[in-house]
Amino acid sequence: MNKALIPILGITLVDVLGFTMLIPILPYYAQHFGASALEIGGIYATVAGFALVFSPIWGRVSDRIGRRGVLLIAQGAAVAGFGLLAFANALWVIYLARAIEGIGGGGLGVTQAYVSDVTTPEERSRAFGLIGATFGIGFLIGPALSGFLVQWGYRVPLLVGASLAVCTVLLTVFLLPESHKPVATGAGIGEIIEAFETPGLRPLLFVQFAFNFAFYCWISVFALFVQHVLNFGPSQSSWIFVVTSLIGIVVQGRLIGPITDRFGEGRVALAGFLVAIGGYAVVPFIGSVPLLVGMAILWALSGALIRPSMSSLFSQRAPADMRGTLFGVNDALSNVAFIVAALVATTVFSRDVEAVGVLPMLGSIAALVIGYRLFVTPRIEVG
Repeated sequence: MNKALIPILGITLVDVLGFTMLIPILPYYAQHFGASALEIGGIYATVAGFALVFSPIWGRVSDRIGRRGVLLIAQGAAVAGFGLLAFANALWVIYLARAIEGIGGGGLGVTQAYVSDVTTPEERSRAFGLIGATFGIGFLIGPALSGFLVQWGYRVPLLVGASLAVCTVLLTVFLLPESHKPVATGAGIGEIIEAFETPGLRPLLFVQFAFNFAFYCWISVFALFVQHVLNFGPSQSSWIFVVTSLIGIVVQGRLIGPITDRFGEGRVALAGFLVAIGGYAVVPFIGSVPLLVGMAILWALSGALIRPSMSSLFSQRAPADMRGTLFGVNDALSNVAFIVAALVATTVFSRDVEAVGVLPMLGSIAALVIGYRLFVTPRIEVG
């Protein structure tokens, strides 16, 4: 493994642990303050909305001043957001806490740019696979940890999440070297438009949008869905992520490199979308734990195939001096997808629970149709 990846992998793991601790408990925490399904969707949309505005800004700033400083800004916002969330005494405070974290929402795009900075094109599929496996470990430990800690009240896992965010700040300050030499100016709108005209980049952005829409549709209603269908609480919900995370860790940590070497990123992504469509098609029939686990396995496998492949495809087409900017723009589109998905999915849930699988299935079909020609073409390596 490229030794330059070790610090960013460690920081990403701690960061993801904090984020994933929220997944199984945030909807229940909001219900504690009287939130409806649509208001829970609004909470998700709030963090995504603020990240939508700030992600491209932080991406461009990282091209100008380097990645490290922007990561510290994102981590500082996470500390403040978690701390405020832990001491919330009303629903509006939850909205405010998520808004603060959204303001620092440049972390993922800058992390992806950092990985691109320190790897060669040949290494990137494996490198993004390791980032994906790190996310998988976070999804394995984070939800299980919060599901265990919530027995002592919601404040305990939230304070642990704030402590983890503090750890990411310290790790970045003391362990993470700068990967990108600052340039005098960031990418302007003309350069961004020109880069979007790079072969394959524009449709790739639309594919990413459709994939993220599908993913966030399911994430936004998952806890509500299993509560309604199987009477799950936060502890039971968290254990489903143990199953999905184990799959993600194995596929992204050990298998994605050899698979990509043999078939190419595009075909791996194509297979992932076919699996995703099958997984979401199962949702209307879920009425038992075995069916839920089966769907979760397909969902996890699809994400494990799609995420590193799409990140690698994107990095191949993004000019080296604009990766931070373009990953930031990509993050912004992801947040648009999150806003739309959260509001639409929770609205659909409040009217027809069984229909919540239709939206992510349609999003996956759209991604497959838009990206098919791109997926079956050979690599394009920008450097």
